[in-house]
Amino acid sequence: IPFNALNEFEKRSFSPRIYDRNGILIQIPALDGGLRREYTSIKDIPDSIKKEFINAEDKRFYFHFGIDFIAVLRAGLQNILGGRKVSGASTITMQLARMIYPTKNRSFSAKIKDSINAIRIEGKLSKNKILELYLNNVPFGKNCEGITTAARTFYKKNLNELDENQIKKLSVIPRNPSLYNDLQKTFDYPFEMAHYIKFLGDNNFLGEHEIHLPCNIGLQKFAEDCIKQSLFEASNSRISNGAVVVFDAKNGDVLCWVGSEDWNDFENGGQLDGVLAKMQPGSSMKPFLYALALDSCFLPNDVIADVPKEFGKRNIYIPQNFNNRFNGPVKFRQALASSLNIPAVTILDKISVEKYLSTLKDLGFDSLTNDSEYYGLGLALGNGEISLCELTRAFSVFVNDGKFSKDWKNQKQIFSVDSSRILCSILSDKSARSIGFGYSQTFETEYPAIFKTGTSNQFQNIVAIGATKNFCVGVWMGNFSGNTVIGKTGSSLPAFTAKKILDYLEKNNHHGKNYDDLSFSEPNGFVKKNVCVLSGKKPNQFCTSTVIEYIKKDKEFEECKYHTKNGIVYPSEYQRWLESSDAKIDYERKILEIVSPKDEGIYFFDESKRNIKQIVRFEAIGGITDTATIFIDGNEYSKINRPFILNIPAIVGDHILSVKCGEELAEINFTVR
Repeated sequence: IPFNALNEFEKRSFSPRIYDRNGILIQIPALDGGLRREYTSIKDIPDSIKKEFINAEDKRFYFHFGIDFIAVLRAGLQNILGGRKVSGASTITMQLARMIYPTKNRSFSAKIKDSINAIRIEGKLSKNKILELYLNNVPFGKNCEGITTAARTFYKKNLNELDENQIKKLSVIPRNPSLYNDLQKTFDYPFEMAHYIKFLGDNNFLGEHEIHLPCNIGLQKFAEDCIKQSLFEASNSRISNGAVVVFDAKNGDVLCWVGSEDWNDFENGGQLDGVLAKMQPGSSMKPFLYALALDSCFLPNDVIADVPKEFGKRNIYIPQNFNNRFNGPVKFRQALASSLNIPAVTILDKISVEKYLSTLKDLGFDSLTNDSEYYGLGLALGNGEISLCELTRAFSVFVNDGKFSKDWKNQKQIFSVDSSRILCSILSDKSARSIGFGYSQTFETEYPAIFKTGTSNQFQNIVAIGATKNFCVGVWMGNFSGNTVIGKTGSSLPAFTAKKILDYLEKNNHHGKNYDDLSFSEPNGFVKKNVCVLSGKKPNQFCTSTVIEYIKKDKEFEECKYHTKNGIVYPSEYQRWLESSDAKIDYERKILEIVSPKDEGIYFFDESKRNIKQIVRFEAIGGITDTATIFIDGNEYSKINRPFILNIPAIVGDHILSVKCGEELAEINFTVR
């Protein structure tokens, strides 16, 4: 006969015992209402406990089928002779039946029901299983059920540590609930890694009765202290919270998870989890874009124009660098290390948002649920909302030679080995950061390590990620409320915290100072050569400065064309950047092209500034002569000399814009709304 209630009872929840990698107890999470109920297999419950409970509760436990008729007769005679209830005759199995069908009414009919259910239980379970269920579920009061939890709560001991008197005391409580008051709680349940344990519970990862996690409580407490210290130092920066997550870079184990500074800080959202919270990571995403660029159509010695640019067609995008400066020709390495925005958008515009977004999803950025049109070119600057967990986990791809998997099994080659190794070279190159960040010593380490920082557009989030071959560390600082912080892009607060945690990890991992095993490998298909510091090409006799860079082995190494006997000659795309200088521009190698406004671009007239003359910036490059004629809607508007730059009126409507230079003609359409 089916016994559904028994089946459900066997499936009831228990509080798991959760330990760190060193066997230190992290938590025994409470069930609903604060109740704790741990489970211990019957084979692991000491015989002394089993014997004592059987002796106190049901001496003939192994000799009846749920009802002890001898005990019933004895209890009946004692109660008649005593004129009151002197003793009962409930067996352990009947008490278990009462747990399965709890009732406050202890009437004669209720006892009959208990007896029938006890017989049903005996027909389905072995004696050992019945005793196991009983000892793991018997109530002891004060939000405590089960002998294991009782031993811990009242005596701060494991089952095998209880002495004879303590076992005896616990064994008589089930029949004498009045004795509950004699027991006092003496154990303070640990509440470590609160956010991580909640994450595991929410995702059904706490199904075992005893769990040993790879995390390290020593590291956890160190990271918590680092966050507290950083927030104290940031007291004038309007930063109220922070988070840290640390992964083992080789197998993906979570070693540390600090969701907020203080779980109990309700004012600042202490129970919100900064490791999982969605935020715009800013420039911290750029390494993934640059790695894809190396695998697509860029080389490490390429130079990218960091000049004013307009991107897109129907949706015009005009990025700015965080310091509102333009640096002209910038080498690939410096563009990434210094987190320059315009080179990043230039790269994404060439690669395509679709391709980059697909790569990010392969890297486990499941939070990026919208399509490429939604994110647009702003994805190059980290405008998509992701979590610190996703970001830090994905960052391991570089120290793993381009391989990645969300579960760290069956890793897939996302980036080529060479591209990943070049990225490690760039992200560990402290001098390459000088354009954007000066010569900060924040990332000075005694061991090889890679770092990247990022800040969201509205300064709501400041992020830093760092990694060695062994560990990946992610740090977030900001406000769960969304308030902006007072600071600057690349703030050293999370960066210094990330470095400090990596120092702690690697110095504990290397008891000496030999970090040779952490060195990043060289790419196979490249060699290091001197390149012109300005053009990234093979230095010629006029080049005044060189640097070392990776050059592809099987590709022709072109000679620098910037440096000539007559001085530096820049390509025509730099004319706007150089319009206020006397630098020379090479126009002969570029066909006539209108670079602003963009073809089919849409520009907007600001109604709130109707009384102010509004303009659209015109710029053309190339051409065979030094003069040009501008036509708007077929009518001649102006004749200009080089550089071909001027302002034209923003008039609402559709327009045709033409420029004629000698016999060359370029034409685009644009709209003002």
